Amino acid sequence: MAEKALVGHHLMRVRIRKTIFDRLQDVADEQTTVTGEHVTISDLVRVACYNYLVVYEQLQRLQASQVQFAAEMQERFENGDVLIITTPILAS
Repeated sequence: MAEKALVGHHLMRVRIRKTIFDRLQDVADEQTTVTGEHVTISDLVRVACYNYLVVYEQLQRLQASQVQFAAEMQERFENGDVLIITTPILAS
């Protein structure tokens, strides 16, 4: 019966520093209190892995769109077009 629960999942084992594990346990306890549902470190790790992949994929899309935008702008500038930016761009 335990095998049924793992369908569609892969069990992963990792080494993690004790200080990080302890902090994750604190966060899990806090989230248990906030949500009223039992939250485990594994729950936090699953969400963190998913969120990492979402951010990674969005960054890939952003970088691809920047390359495409740069190519389009180069073509337009070669044709004599002028680019006017009407909204401020945040600089880091």
